[in-house]
Amino acid sequence: MAERKMSATNYVSTWMYVESPKEGGLYPQVGGLTTSQATQNIYWRCVYTFFWSAHAFLKKDGVKFLLFTNIAQLPVVDGIDLNTALADFGVELVTLRYTWAPAGSRRPWFNQYFLFDILDYGAARLAADDTLLVMDNDCLVVGDLSAAFDLARRDGALLITVDVSEDEDANGLSRRQAIDVYAEIGHERPAQPPEYFGGEFYGISGALLARLMPLAREIRLRNDALAATGNRYFSDEAHFFSFLMWQLGLRAPNANHIARRIWTTWKLNNTRDADLRLPVWHLPSEKTYGFADLFARLAAPKAIPADPARLQARLARIMGVGRKSPRKFVGHFLRAARRRLRRRT
Repeated sequence: MAERKMSATNYVSTWMYVESPKEGGLYPQVGGLTTSQATQNIYWRCVYTFFWSAHAFLKKDGVKFLLFTNIAQLPVVDGIDLNTALADFGVELVTLRYTWAPAGSRRPWFNQYFLFDILDYGAARLAADDTLLVMDNDCLVVGDLSAAFDLARRDGALLITVDVSEDEDANGLSRRQAIDVYAEIGHERPAQPPEYFGGEFYGISGALLARLMPLAREIRLRNDALAATGNRYFSDEAHFFSFLMWQLGLRAPNANHIARRIWTTWKLNNTRDADLRLPVWHLPSEKTYGFADLFARLAAPKAIPADPARLQARLARIMGVGRKSPRKFVGHFLRAARRRLRRRT
């Protein structure tokens, strides 16, 4: 009798690292102390809406949902018990220690290397044909991801580029400056500034993870040595991941049609009609606005369309995706003014 082949498992995940007062990372998009519950709740609302959207668009596809965090008990936010609410979406809670924090004293975006604790976990759990998508919690799933899973299995990784110029500081290191770090750590100098594969969206197969993590541990030692001596180093996980991809010969984006970093304020606004055809939106400027509004609607609850097309259209209006919205401009302006007023009083 022929042996039955097990089907591959596709995982969709996000993460939330709760910092201690000693760690005290800096995250300029939200302001406030990252150790305060009020600031952390900004991210917890994003976590809830992320999994709500993933469940709404992917629940029929057999996708497994994972939340990676460093705490065992989730909070109650605005009356919603996240332990119960996320369990209702089928989310599995995975508690990890943060062991990948780089050497040095850099505080901005301190928690970003938690990604590699997640990938370490994935390397132990995933079979070769399984796939793992890790997204920032200020993302929304708004479409089918079956093509993304297939692409991750075929190519090993899903790589999206962010609109970062060659000399723009990307969390402590520009792409041009990265040339020297690549040469120092990898003993091969890129002929031009390497790609910066965005940190909000990672997709990877179990097969590639098995190759990636031994290399990551080796490169980590060299990177930490540079950081400890005050030299330029891979100061965030996206630079580090981009270098690992470069070492593995994966040097070109292949997933820009799947996810994109979309800015939606009036001053910084890059949204376009084509964004409505993406299955994943990353919305960093909506943490304190669009995600808070959506969370409140879901908590009420207000009527949310069940039809996928109507639901995506409603989310586009709430988040300001697809076109510049005067209503969003006024909302962002008023909330920014209130934050400034609170700081003065």
